[in-house]
Amino acid sequence: MNPIRITYDPEGDILYVTFGRPTAATGYQLSDQLLLRINPQTGKAAGLTIFNYSVHAKTGQEIPVPGLGEEPKVKSRLMAALASPPVSHFLRVTEGEQGVRAVLLSPSLPEAIAV
Repeated sequence: MNPIRITYDPEGDILYVTFGRPTAATGYQLSDQLLLRINPQTGKAAGLTIFNYSVHAKTGQEIPVPGLGEEPKVKSRLMAALASPPVSHFLRVTEGEQGVRAVLLSPSLPEAIAV
């Protein structure tokens, strides 16, 4: 299994999660709270950035995810990455009448700060 590196910036309240070794990736701004980085060669998640992390860790509120794009291939690829490990260990993503939404699963704020 590839290593997962978690870094928390308390001043910016940003959680950075890197999956595997750092690699070139394309960033997709899924919302004003979430950035997903995808390796363009493999289509797998290379990293995840969560803004206002402490708010999401404390409240567990859903995060609207409008930034999947209108292109069906892109949306399908992003949804697949979001629903698959390792991203699915950190976020639960659902699609319903209100659109795509995400909920932070882990790490908790104390776990992130301890890293």
